[in-house]
Amino acid sequence: MRFHKMGLGLLVLATSCTVLNRGGLGSMGAACSGDLGGTAGAQKVEAFIGAASSFAVASTELQAGLLNACRQIGHELAIPDSELGAGDSPDALRAACTRVSNQLRADLAEIRGAAGVRVEVIAVPPRCEVSVDAYGRCAGECDASYTPGSAQVTCEGGELRGGCSAQCTGRCAVDVSGACDGVCEGTCAGTSTSGGACNGTCQGRCVARASGTCGGECRGDCSVAFTAPSCTGRVTPPRVSADCRAACDARVSAQASCSPGRAELTITGNVGTNLQEKVTRVQTALRGGFSQVLLLRSRLERAASSGAAVVSSARELPNAIGAVGAQVTACAGVAATGLVSAVASVNVSVSVSVQVSGSVSAN
Repeated sequence: MRFHKMGLGLLVLATSCTVLNRGGLGSMGAACSGDLGGTAGAQKVEAFIGAASSFAVASTELQAGLLNACRQIGHELAIPDSELGAGDSPDALRAACTRVSNQLRADLAEIRGAAGVRVEVIAVPPRCEVSVDAYGRCAGECDASYTPGSAQVTCEGGELRGGCSAQCTGRCAVDVSGACDGVCEGTCAGTSTSGGACNGTCQGRCVARASGTCGGECRGDCSVAFTAPSCTGRVTPPRVSADCRAACDARVSAQASCSPGRAELTITGNVGTNLQEKVTRVQTALRGGFSQVLLLRSRLERAASSGAAVVSSARELPNAIGAVGAQVTACAGVAATGLVSAVASVNVSVSVSVQVSGSVSAN
């Protein structure tokens, strides 16, 4: 995402920020973290700053997490540390993740090429969700015409989840340590299908079709209002301006909660003694660092989508600012500059996570 795509208006904002912030980013950051005023323009700028700040923090954490996950895979595959990049820069991220991606691909190709062996990688993707209440608070702070809780929100591309004190329609997830007549979200002591059904005992959450009340987390519909609702897709409140929606999407996506998926290497047939150590290493890598990559990829793709939306909405930010003053203008400039850098970082991390994820596909 190049800077000029955000429009000339934000170039002016960034320049204003540089001039007005000669005292240092620390003092400007403190000044920008409070209430910028009660006007509609100030509210929108405040929401934009909050979204940009949350997004920047998340982009740094996600990049660091992805680098650590790739290095974990490297250790599990017995790759020397000297081949896994130095430091924590984007170049180090690319170096480490490319190295482990190539090794995973090569090791799996060798295992698949063994005579009389059938190899399958079963991957269950992670699931991310965002807080509906947090989204409502953000929307209410940004758009004065919206009152959190006053209207029904929808969850596009996903499902609503939360506590349900009445009738639950859909699925019910409960914590278990034993038999599970459904899908096990955790550790299945036995065998599991590609859909996650557990033929054995489950340590974690057991998810089964709901029939009446749900003593755990209801996923789908509740006959009364959910308690602490979350959405696994995109929260869509009614009558909220496009720029506020983009800002709130970015903020809550940066704070998304994700449950880990898993990846397993299953082999049918006898593996020769010359490959047994390699098989063990690959299985360990898939359960460990690779599962973390899947989790981070899910978060990164959500962040990339919301980041692109808030960058696009920022083109209209100069119109929202109007005559709210130099301080607010400078704060918007700080946020705009940081957002561009954060979006670029996320895009690099997305590309790297896709590369590593694709390394286990059949050759």
